[in-house]
Amino acid sequence: MDGDHAGGVAIGGRGDARRVRTSIVLPAYNERGNVEALVEEIVAVADGAEMAQFRPVEIVVVDDGSTDGTREVIRELAASHGRFRGVFLTRNFGQSAALCAGLDEADGEFVVTLDADGQNDPADVPRLLSRLLEGYDCVSGWRRDRQDPLSKTLPSRIQTSLARFTGPEIHDFGCTLKAYRREAVEELQLRGEGHRYIPAKLYNRGFAIAEEPVAHRPRTAGTTSYGAGRLLRGFVDLGFHVFWNRYSMRPLHFLGGTGVCLLGLGGLLGSHAVVMKYALGASLLPHLPRLVLVVALILFGFQLVMFGVLAEMQSRLLHRETRPYRIARIEGGEPEGQADRPVRRSREESPVAIEGGE
Repeated sequence: MDGDHAGGVAIGGRGDARRVRTSIVLPAYNERGNVEALVEEIVAVADGAEMAQFRPVEIVVVDDGSTDGTREVIRELAASHGRFRGVFLTRNFGQSAALCAGLDEADGEFVVTLDADGQNDPADVPRLLSRLLEGYDCVSGWRRDRQDPLSKTLPSRIQTSLARFTGPEIHDFGCTLKAYRREAVEELQLRGEGHRYIPAKLYNRGFAIAEEPVAHRPRTAGTTSYGAGRLLRGFVDLGFHVFWNRYSMRPLHFLGGTGVCLLGLGGLLGSHAVVMKYALGASLLPHLPRLVLVVALILFGFQLVMFGVLAEMQSRLLHRETRPYRIARIEGGEPEGQADRPVRRSREESPVAIEGGE
């Protein structure tokens, strides 16, 4: 493609970020054989009539510490395209970190994420963006006909079935092809394998989520990095997400409640021992293990209550500028002198190098 291309891919430096309507983000790890062809497809889609209302478009590719020459391919693309940017992480941080880096660099009012392996079809992007115009904040792709082996699809289905308990009725949590509004992107903080549960995170923060069937193509180059270790980390992250969503704002309810239950159980067993000793005159020596258990339950229960108090204090400090709700709109008279003051969360700076689009 020509660096002066003026169709779907916008021209201009980072300082002209307001011109960008849509950002397309691709996290890439060892995808040398796929990146260039996929970018060509994206540009062709961006030039199409269906994308007219979503232009100008920028493309952000994040190299997640690739070792197969992907970095060099991205550099060549960044040097030859006016609105293509390559973001290079210092090492392999994982897909969530790569996505987070790409979202941080995206300037568009709308943001689309795709896998760099070519299995997501860029032709589906306009449909997802059109759903955003219906009022949704996030539209997640649903790979109805997955072109993956059972070793990938079965664990994914199990994770999706469990993830449904977190909120939204989504069939395919693991699909990277998603479209977001800017407000939803600014809400995301991804860690571990947390990118799999983005719809649940946004749903629980009050954003409107939709799902759109999308195509899924077989991989033509490279190898997948999906393995048993990543699957296990995904389950761990799911458990943490469920816990965090329910108790991050009220840890005392969990820790303190558990502690009170242990204190009650210890008190009940202790009372039984007192009755046996002083009402029935029974010896407590045969019940010494039970007495040790009583002491342990009371001490552990008391510690949990104290930890709950400390966690509650820390949570209130951490969330002192966070509201446990999201306002859809405000209608009616605005108090005189009251101005809109949108608060945009600052993010920790990522160890990245950025090339292109300057």
